[in-house]
Amino acid sequence: MAKDIGKPIFDLFLVVASAIGFYMATTLPAVSMAGGLSPASFPKLISGLIFVCAVPCLIRDSYEWLVARRVREDTTALNASAPKKGILQWLTIVALIIVYINSFERLGYIASTAIFCFLNVVCLVITSGEFQKLSNSRKLRNLAAYTVFALALSLVIYYVFTELFNIPLPD
Repeated sequence: MAKDIGKPIFDLFLVVASAIGFYMATTLPAVSMAGGLSPASFPKLISGLIFVCAVPCLIRDSYEWLVARRVREDTTALNASAPKKGILQWLTIVALIIVYINSFERLGYIASTAIFCFLNVVCLVITSGEFQKLSNSRKLRNLAAYTVFALALSLVIYYVFTELFNIPLPD
């Protein structure tokens, strides 16, 4: 049970950032657009969903961290690598976001988002150490599943933005 404080802190960051985002969206002008939506509708929806999802994660991760902290006194040698993994995962995500931002216009939305999602999942699984524990056939199946997930997510989001919200995304 190697839990570090990073997950509850990240969850708290999401809760606070989504609350701030929701508040900032309420300050947008109340202009009615297509379908009766205002410019604030989508930011309110997204920040509200993030808040609703982050609160249970914050509660769960805080509880797990407190339990692990009590157990940690007996297993300090086993938990020494957990903070290093967390830092490596954060740095990986930041680097991938920077690459994603720079490739978005050149590759288009679908390709850049699919690559970004795939690399995020793969890098996080590898840095967590779980990927190395799998058999070769299981690794291949997981990579195929990550690819399908990344493509499906990209296509669904592209469809929602372009067809439902009429917001053009780079091809």
